[in-house]
Amino acid sequence: MNRHRTPTILLLTALAALCAMSGAARAFWDPITSQCEGEPMTGTASAIDGDSLELTGPDGARFVIHLFSLSAPELFQDCRDGDGPWSCGREARRFLDELLTGRTLACTPCGRAPGGGLEALCRDGDLDIAAEVLRGGFATTHAYFSNGLHAAEVEARREGRGLWRGDWVRPDAWRQGVRLGEGPCQGCFSPP
Repeated sequence: MNRHRTPTILLLTALAALCAMSGAARAFWDPITSQCEGEPMTGTASAIDGDSLELTGPDGARFVIHLFSLSAPELFQDCRDGDGPWSCGREARRFLDELLTGRTLACTPCGRAPGGGLEALCRDGDLDIAAEVLRGGFATTHAYFSNGLHAAEVEARREGRGLWRGDWVRPDAWRQGVRLGEGPCQGCFSPP
């Protein structure tokens, strides 16, 4: 081994161990997670759309939460695959709803969504709900520096899951009026 690399490897190993012991491993290694702090809200949830849910706490209080760093198709948005158009917005909601069934979530606040709602990182134990939606192919993320989120999106894209099985319009472009047509469009994703 190169003698100049040895101190660097030892330093990184020691730093990783220190962070793991202090419980800060996720925050240190994932800048997205580190933005989320505060007391988590807990409860059961149902999907509103592909990237939003309604959390019902143990006391019956209800909260609308947008999954932090996700952008899923709008509820009435259509996509296209080899069989023609399909309702990717409703399918994204169905996927999230099935994922939430039977789970108890802990949602850590991460700030406010652009529309003013609460954004949160929601987990069931170690299972990151946003990462699972991305892995299923039903959303995109702007969290390119997140360990798990970006990797989950890349996996879905590589495997052709969900949205990635055909043509679709980015949700932000769709909200601005861009639609799939017969030919190419700006703001659309097409399979390679």
